[in-house]
Amino acid sequence: MSEDRFHLQKRLVNAGLLVAILLLGSTGVVALLNAREWQTTQERVQHTYDILLTLERAKTNLNGTAKARRGYWLSQDVEPDSKLFLQDYQTSVQQTQQALAQLQQLTADNPTQQTRLQKINILWQQYQALHQSQVEPSPTENQSEAQPSSVIQTPDRSLSGAEYYRLQQQIFALLNQMAATEQQLLQQRTAATARLTGITNHILAIAYSLSLVSLATIYALLRLEAGKRQQAEANLRRSEHKFQSVFDELYEFAGLLTPAGLLIEVNQAPLTFAQVTREDVLGKPFWEFPLWQQSSELTEIAKTAVSQAAAGRFFYTEVTFNSPTGQPHTFDVSVKPVHSAQSKQVMWLIAEGRDITTQVQLRDALRQERNRSLQLINSSVDGIAAFDEQGTCTVWNPAMEALTGIPRDRAIGQCGMDLFRSLVPDSTLQHLHLGMADTVTAFDFSRSHPQTGQLQMIEARYSPLHNGSTTVTGGLIVLRDVTRQRELERLKREFISIISHEIRTPLSSIRGALGLVAEGILDDDPQTAREMVSIANNNIERLVRLVNDILALNRLESGQVDLKYQWCPVISLVQQAFSSVEALATTHQIRLEATVPDDLRVWADPDWLVQVLVNLVNNAIKFSPPQTAIAVTAEAIASESIIQFSVADQGRGIPADKLQTIFGRFQQVDASDSRQKGGTGLGLAICRQIVQQHGGRIWVESELNKGSTFYFTLPHPEQRQEAERNQTTQKLL
Repeated sequence: MSEDRFHLQKRLVNAGLLVAILLLGSTGVVALLNAREWQTTQERVQHTYDILLTLERAKTNLNGTAKARRGYWLSQDVEPDSKLFLQDYQTSVQQTQQALAQLQQLTADNPTQQTRLQKINILWQQYQALHQSQVEPSPTENQSEAQPSSVIQTPDRSLSGAEYYRLQQQIFALLNQMAATEQQLLQQRTAATARLTGITNHILAIAYSLSLVSLATIYALLRLEAGKRQQAEANLRRSEHKFQSVFDELYEFAGLLTPAGLLIEVNQAPLTFAQVTREDVLGKPFWEFPLWQQSSELTEIAKTAVSQAAAGRFFYTEVTFNSPTGQPHTFDVSVKPVHSAQSKQVMWLIAEGRDITTQVQLRDALRQERNRSLQLINSSVDGIAAFDEQGTCTVWNPAMEALTGIPRDRAIGQCGMDLFRSLVPDSTLQHLHLGMADTVTAFDFSRSHPQTGQLQMIEARYSPLHNGSTTVTGGLIVLRDVTRQRELERLKREFISIISHEIRTPLSSIRGALGLVAEGILDDDPQTAREMVSIANNNIERLVRLVNDILALNRLESGQVDLKYQWCPVISLVQQAFSSVEALATTHQIRLEATVPDDLRVWADPDWLVQVLVNLVNNAIKFSPPQTAIAVTAEAIASESIIQFSVADQGRGIPADKLQTIFGRFQQVDASDSRQKGGTGLGLAICRQIVQQHGGRIWVESELNKGSTFYFTLPHPEQRQEAERNQTTQKLL
């Protein structure tokens, strides 16, 4: 009986295989025939698309001839422009002829379309003939090569324009008729393609369904064989053993859960890490695994992972567990659902974990290094910009924004050459290829500051980036504002030139005067000899004053002066200054007048402040006519918490363009003042440094031929403190 069943099963299996083969074979034949017919229809559809595309190209080129012709008429008085439009016209004509020739080939199997093309060709020839009669140069001028350009006949625009328009509209009408015909063919062929596709799909669906039914029947019969079933069970046991062996050897943490979160299988890695046995955790909720019990936050994460995966959603997060030795380890943990093959029901949950401590440390280190690099770049006073291998800007620091006036949002992602085109001359850009050049390039350029309008001198240096290889992967450009540096270099050159002149002049006088005395030429003329010695002595004193002023100014500018502040009566400071210049004032017949309150005091270094007053009064005496007065005043301005000094004379005055420059080194109103008045040109520069180091400011107001008044201010701490106390009292009230 069992043998009869076996033979019956064998016959059924063979019959099922035969039916499946026949179904698959017939399906293949039907599918092949339909595929061929579908391919033919698709080729016709493509052919129709080609015709429609060529028609559109013919229309576009025909429009191009009309635009070029109109452009030629509008610019025929301008020689270069008229030739340019004439060339455009010829190009459009050639492209139109090519399109018509292609249409002739594509519609060879369509008599209706061929008839329309013949009409179009006739109209097109008339269109070209009209153009040649109105635009083309005369034959006599084409034959002469001595003339630089041909004489063009001026067309009658009113007549030719109407004729052009009529021919163009007729051609367009025929082209549109051809396009409408092809659109109808396209719809028919597209519908045929869709119909064939639907038939093929139905045939394949039916055939494959029957084949699957036959194969399923065969599979069911084969599963009935007892021997094969036993073999399959043995294989399954061996497979399970292999799986368990591989599962336990996994470096990652892996576990199998029920939708309720019960742990039914786990590999050895998490057990070893947590120092527990498999029996301690199997059958218990996933969140009760010892690692998840290290904190309430971790427990909640585990519960959330189970509930989310049980609902059919993938869960992923990064968590930190402490090993039994107390060392923290970061894991990426995921829980994903396993659905039933027959339904969307979640059957199992797979939990996985991977130790990514090293990767996290590297990632954090890279992030810190990147942040540090960006901080350094953004903190740099030099403008820094980086570009990739295509020359696109990827880095644009704040200093670069300030130096170029281009904001970062506008620069990032833009072409570097376009960004610098408004800053750098074209001659420099020709040799500069940002992000692509492999050579270091340095250049300078200047621009006006957007706020102050002052001219900025900027030094630029481009360097290629190689990324550890010889291939250029980008570029870096650094901009530096060298305006101050260039100005200092200029001042240095001027200083050396002026100081050389200032030293050489008195030395020449000393050498000449003492030379005459030393050679004995003036032995018979004691009076002249004494005058020579006096000249030498005066020039020596001038040199001493120059050196002392230079040393004082250098100490002030380098910050080597330690001001010794104290409360000083202003009247006492003015009297000391008058005592120092009294002899000079008497010689020049100048009166010294002071208007200073007796109780006015200033918080300052008395020695340096007296020098300011001496320098200002000394200058006033030198440039004041005899029988005039110099007035020194001082007053407290409570509203500004300052004490203001002024030194007024009745001299020749100072031009407006010199009011600021005279406070610089070796700056005087007249170049001859140094010889005639005996000054060094450093007195006002010293005054400015002393006043600024006291926290004040100095300036001058002047009117030509009426005199000048020098002002300087110093902070008044007592008045400022009193004002602050009054403000505090008012707030409390």
